[in-house]
Amino acid sequence: MSSTKETTHEPIPDETETQDIPEYDDTTTAIVDFPTSFNFLDTNDSPDIRNTKYKSPTDHLNCPICQQPFINPLTTICGHTYCKECIYECFKMAKTNNNSRTDELTDELKVYCANHERGCDWVGTRWELEHHVKDICQYTGVRCNGLRSDGSICQLIIERRFEDKESSKCVHLKFECEFCKTKITKITETKHLEQECLFNYKTCELCDNDMIPEKNMARHQENCRKIGRFICPAHEIGCKWIGTNETSLELHIENNCQLYHFLPTFTTMKDKMDSLVLENETLQKQINKMLDSIIQGKITNLGYSESIEEINKFESIEDQDKLVYLNFEIDRLKYEINERIIPFMNKSTVNERENMMNNLINDNFMIREDMNVQRMMINSLRKQLQFLLFSKNRNTTLSGGVGGANNMFPSMFPTEESGLGEIYETVSRSNSEERLNLKL
Repeated sequence: MSSTKETTHEPIPDETETQDIPEYDDTTTAIVDFPTSFNFLDTNDSPDIRNTKYKSPTDHLNCPICQQPFINPLTTICGHTYCKECIYECFKMAKTNNNSRTDELTDELKVYCANHERGCDWVGTRWELEHHVKDICQYTGVRCNGLRSDGSICQLIIERRFEDKESSKCVHLKFECEFCKTKITKITETKHLEQECLFNYKTCELCDNDMIPEKNMARHQENCRKIGRFICPAHEIGCKWIGTNETSLELHIENNCQLYHFLPTFTTMKDKMDSLVLENETLQKQINKMLDSIIQGKITNLGYSESIEEINKFESIEDQDKLVYLNFEIDRLKYEINERIIPFMNKSTVNERENMMNNLINDNFMIREDMNVQRMMINSLRKQLQFLLFSKNRNTTLSGGVGGANNMFPSMFPTEESGLGEIYETVSRSNSEERLNLKL
């Protein structure tokens, strides 16, 4: 009899099951904290104004105590101005007067973003800083709040630009690079493609080589320039010139390239356009927020130090002043928006309207001149007609005493026998005819 051996097979783990398990990289440094950086982790968090970097000069607006620009400035009876916290801490004064003018001056100072060390290049007034870092700045630290495979919510801090609000997934989820298949996350993707990936090829503008990794592009272009390949600085706006030495580049710039002379203007206009677009978006958001609050019956604060009370509930004159100030700010914001939108409107339509108005005004002047000329001609004709009528009456009167006029016109020149009544009747009739002629 042949003995059969029973073999037992151990289950082999499925490779697909191990690959489908998502991996997360919690060790990646997603955010760097600097002394001035701001992380918006709680609704009550606000940026520290004292750590703000100022762009405007502040020598004339510094507090004598803290040697920094005023924050909630208060003026004492003697006329000296200090920060509210500084003067309260030093003198414990309960009755002081708020210097609204100084407050406005300090709030209008130009400052850099609290996250400028992380890379934000925003510059604005100090009263806009809190709104910017809380609602707009892409470098503000926020919690990930992404959903993980186990159902938990990620609480790690990341920069706002890495948020994935569409899919609500955790940005620490690892995935493969589309070029080199290296495991990366959404946070490290940009750095990996620009500085690490060897298969992320780009095309060199100098030699048209399309097999240069992006991480080596700067060094490659330096080598291209060393071997005699130069491009016009205006290549970003359309100049296709490529030369072999600096002399030819200088000649091209001085004599031939019209785009290079236009480049400074183009750069300035582009910067202004970008600044106006950002400022317009900020102002539009503020106006929408104010309008929504007005519809709901309350007006929210948009960066000012004092809170604004509910509409139609004035407990003091100060509340009325706040509402007046708010209305003034709304009108100012509308005016600024109009000033920034009008230059981008259709200028041809505006010119057509101006030309039409000018033509109407000119036609009106011409019509007035024609009417004056016609009026003068009518007056001249009236005078001539009156002169002819008076001349006819005078000739008729004088003809009665020459050549037997009494026999020819007995009715007009009555004799003594006809009586004086007929004479008076003739005179009155002639006077009425003269008055009728004068009306003409």
